[in-house]
Amino acid sequence: MKITILTENNSRIDNYLLAEPGFSALLELRNKKILFDTGYSDVFLKNAQKIGINLDDITDIIISHGHNDHTGGLRYFNPKNQNIKLTAHPNIFDSKVDENGIVHGCPITKEMTEKQFTLNLTSKPYYVTENLLFLGEIENNFTENIDDSALVYIFDDKLFIITGCSHSGIINIVNYAKKVTGINKLYGIIGGMHLLDKDNDELINLAKFFKNENMKYFAPCHCCNLNSKIILSQYNKIEEICVDDTVVLE
Repeated sequence: MKITILTENNSRIDNYLLAEPGFSALLELRNKKILFDTGYSDVFLKNAQKIGINLDDITDIIISHGHNDHTGGLRYFNPKNQNIKLTAHPNIFDSKVDENGIVHGCPITKEMTEKQFTLNLTSKPYYVTENLLFLGEIENNFTENIDDSALVYIFDDKLFIITGCSHSGIINIVNYAKKVTGINKLYGIIGGMHLLDKDNDELINLAKFFKNENMKYFAPCHCCNLNSKIILSQYNKIEEICVDDTVVLE
């Protein structure tokens, strides 16, 4: 599998690609071409065009959760393929308003989405391919974002986890992935981990948890601030992720 980052908070100097506070990645497998999240705007489309990626032939869209920095790009996406399956948790269209009264949920309705895609809304684990699993509703998710999920790629008898924001808790995601698949070895993780408001003690405990996992690849991005990355890097080797970065698992 090849993962290409289409939208991220950061872009590298001199590559002239756009960044925004959102996340979108393209997953290319043998018989699938999957768009995982769509960022906040049409940035993922502009970046794909710039780097020569055709999104007209994608087979699937998978949405990690219903926040607009992961679903906003759906407003701009009109692919030629009319048989695209969109997989997500059934609650991605729920109203989402923060403590300041700002609406940050999915900008398009379920009815609008049904007109364009084949909806596959499931709270249960769902195998997109033999080796790629959508986790559905994460156990022990004590947040209001019950729709927050993740992808798991089974690679070399290990798990590679792809997250959007990890509102349901990155440790919960890891443990649930192990439970569902029966595989206890973690090869790596890439994606947002919602570490913006964690105190240092929480971050140190998290860093130690990941160190014990002995991962080969660790790329916290999107909703991780500088302090969280500094603390995680004191215990683990972490990768910097920017627009157009790729990860190849083979």
